[in-house]
Amino acid sequence: MKKRLLALLLTVCSVSLLAACDTDDDDNQQTQTRTEQTANSEANQSDSSQTKISSDKAKAIALKDAGFAEKDVTLLTVEQDTDDGAAEFEIEFTKDTTEYSYTINADTGDIISKESENVND
Repeated sequence: MKKRLLALLLTVCSVSLLAACDTDDDDNQQTQTRTEQTANSEANQSDSSQTKISSDKAKAIALKDAGFAEKDVTLLTVEQDTDDGAAEFEIEFTKDTTEYSYTINADTGDIISKESENVND
C-alpha cells in the first residue's frame, strides 16, 4: 500500500514539475500578434491622417460615379496605397456580374482611373 501511494505521489509530482516547466510560446505569440496589429493600426491611422479625404469619402466618390448605392454592391474593398509618392485609394466592388475598380487621389478626390469588367469572362 505504501509503495502504491509513494508511486502515485511521485507521478503527481513529476507531472506537476513538467507542467511548470512548459514554455509559454502561446502567450508570447499572442502578445507579438497584438503588438503587430497595434503597430499596423497606428501606421494606418498616420497614413490616413496625412490625406485630405477619408476612405469613406473615396468610396462615396467611386460609388456615385458608378451610379450605385453601397447597399447595392458586393465585395466592396477600400485600400490606401501610394503610387510615385502620391497617396491614393483603390476601391473595388461588384454589381451583378460586373467588377468595378477605381483609383481615387487621396488628396484631391479626383478619379485617377476606373475600370469595369464582366466577372464571367
